[in-house]
Amino acid sequence: MTQSRLKSKVLWVAVIAQVIAIGQLTGVFKAIGLDAGTVGDVAAGILQLFVIFGIVNDPTNATGL
Repeated sequence: MTQSRLKSKVLWVAVIAQVIAIGQLTGVFKAIGLDAGTVGDVAAGILQLFVIFGIVNDPTNATGL
């Protein structure tokens, strides 16, 4: 069960989104000269495209990964 969760695209998208959110909250992006709002907007846009094209959640895959 653990291996299938580690292979899950949904898990990794959630992890990436959480890392970005933590980076915004702690000011990491501001410290390296990036606008936190822009980073969040770009990440959200990319993740939305993944969902639209079925990369994150593929309904044709029997395992749902």
